[in-house]
Amino acid sequence: MVMKRKKYFSFFGILSATTNRKLLSIGCRISSILSKMPEIIKQLLEKQLKPIKLYSTNNIK
Repeated sequence: MVMKRKKYFSFFGILSATTNRKLLSIGCRISSILSKMPEIIKQLLEKQLKPIKLYSTNNIK
């Protein structure tokens, strides 16, 4: 019996397309994070941590 229908999509073709799309999505996320990195670093450097108490109760003399 001869199969007359053509298979347009194979399992490996669909798997390859899905994997490719997922990799592109991950690459886009990484690119976005890296492009925002200078701004994030700038904001972190602008903020300085300040102590709650200006004096220390554990002064060593």
